[in-house]
Amino acid sequence: MKHQRFLEKLFPWLIWVVSLINAVWLLLIPGEKTDAFLRISYQRIMLLGLILLPSIVLLILRIGWGKAMTIRYAERKTKIISTLAFWTLIGVGFFLLMPYARFRLELSYEAWFGLLPVVLTYGMISLIWIGYNWLRLRSQPVPVTTSSSREVFIDFARGFAILLAVGSHAFYAFGYDILFGDAMYQVMSLTRLATPSFILITGMMFELVYLRKTEKQGFKAMVKSLISRAMQCYLAYGITVLIEWFNQQLSTADAQHAVIFMGNSLFSGILQFYTLFLLLAIPIIWVRRRFGIWAISSLPVVVWMGDILLDRPAWPAPEQPLGHLTALLFGNPEVSNFSMWHALTFMSFGMLVGYMYKRSKQAGSWSSFQITLLVLFLICLVISLVTVFPTTLDDFFFDFSNTFRINHEIPYYSIGSMGAFLLLWLSWKLRRFLTHPWLEHTITRLGKDSLWAFAVGNSLAAMLPALSTQTWFVVLFLVAVLGGSIVIIHLKKLAWK
Repeated sequence: MKHQRFLEKLFPWLIWVVSLINAVWLLLIPGEKTDAFLRISYQRIMLLGLILLPSIVLLILRIGWGKAMTIRYAERKTKIISTLAFWTLIGVGFFLLMPYARFRLELSYEAWFGLLPVVLTYGMISLIWIGYNWLRLRSQPVPVTTSSSREVFIDFARGFAILLAVGSHAFYAFGYDILFGDAMYQVMSLTRLATPSFILITGMMFELVYLRKTEKQGFKAMVKSLISRAMQCYLAYGITVLIEWFNQQLSTADAQHAVIFMGNSLFSGILQFYTLFLLLAIPIIWVRRRFGIWAISSLPVVVWMGDILLDRPAWPAPEQPLGHLTALLFGNPEVSNFSMWHALTFMSFGMLVGYMYKRSKQAGSWSSFQITLLVLFLICLVISLVTVFPTTLDDFFFDFSNTFRINHEIPYYSIGSMGAFLLLWLSWKLRRFLTHPWLEHTITRLGKDSLWAFAVGNSLAAMLPALSTQTWFVVLFLVAVLGGSIVIIHLKKLAWK
């Protein structure tokens, strides 16, 4: 409490002093004596106003009607300041990376270095405010009992899948061949299990979360929830596309096509896929509720029988923007790593596993859940052996990590499902050990905030410079991407609590 009261008194003075020092510093930076001096002066005046804005707003809030408004809307004021502090830290990160990245907004080194103290001081103020919120939350009483319907093993499995996915994008930034040499396709095959696992677990969520919402709150509440989640996915996807464009990894035309689903982003195709897949869940859950789980369980047969017919129509050319949309929906032409039609296989398996898990939990016996995982694993194993062999081991890893995926062939879906079943079973067996605090604040946190984890992790992978392929730097890069994702998720939680 003493620390909180001290920070409450210190914070306004800190902002005033820092704003004044930064304003003086900005005025002392020498300008260029060129014909553009007037334009540069206008820029400096605008920057000076931006630097002084926090202290001006704070001054208004502490006198007259501003003070009354502060008291009246104290809680809202805190949330607004916390949100500004959070985005200020994001902006500071962009600024610090500017000399090393390829941003479309460029500053000369002299200008960047001159503004560095200003940016750092405001970044420190934002950190102090976030720290103040953390102390304030720590001092609040913790409820004696908390109710949560979340299953920690599912969050962990989803977090591990995100770990594989974001890690694969980090490896892509350096080049799989450069990092792993002859073993590149083996490592790539392991990371390729991320998408099947994540989509299959999403199917479990359709059964365990959204179907339950339908049963308890009605169909309209479920529809509203799925549409809201789809819009969040689209917003996150749009932000990652903007960052890739800002970092010159997408051209303006490519970014425009990506935003309207006529093109793909470099790392965030999964968010594009999920925007549409969550909307598709609405009729899927209606069918599940109307006809039962076995109607959903028959979908893989429908998908692969229908796949024979999908090869007959004349699809748009791969280079046409419309071709990417049809590829995203139906896997044709073969230019997208995601196909909503074929992904119904993963979703169907996930809903069946979720149904059996729910029944086992209600019965107090886990035999049905484990038997279901085993039977589905064996069925997929037989399908994989029939469709893959004869082949060599090297050809198998190459095909699974490349050909099977982009062509949407059966082995990608059968083997990918096997990896997801194994991950779920291992996570379930280890569920008693997954409540450790360090897992809760790392891998499990990624699983709980999967949307943010994908958006932030992929944005960092696209933005950070891959300057060296030495082992220590690659490890540092991975720590920055995954650790940065976790830190930003926690900061977001503190800022918007």
